Amino acid sequence: MQSASDNIALTRREFILLTTFAAAIHGAGCRNTNAMGPNIVLIFADDLGYGDLGCYGSETIRTPYLDRLAAEGIRFTDFRSLCSVCSPSRAALLTGRYPSRCGVPFALG
Repeated sequence: MQSASDNIALTRREFILLTTFAAAIHGAGCRNTNAMGPNIVLIFADDLGYGDLGCYGSETIRTPYLDRLAAEGIRFTDFRSLCSVCSPSRAALLTGRYPSRCGVPFALG
């Protein structure tokens, strides 16, 4: 006994046209030009501690621009660093892996 799906045969041209049409319809409803994504600023500095910025209570170092950014955005108070030096931390951030796994377990240079 044959089912109805056994009789369907598509040429290469029909398959490409149907696939293109399906992709166009799928993407047509996803576009929203009025919505804006979040603005994310990641500040990655070497040897910058929690208490070194004015927004976290430092009176020794003046950081007016960073304080203004912190006042207009979100300040994180619970964070960790995989290493205390720049090279392994930067390698971990860029690769998404632990410093020892990406080949930079210690400071370079």
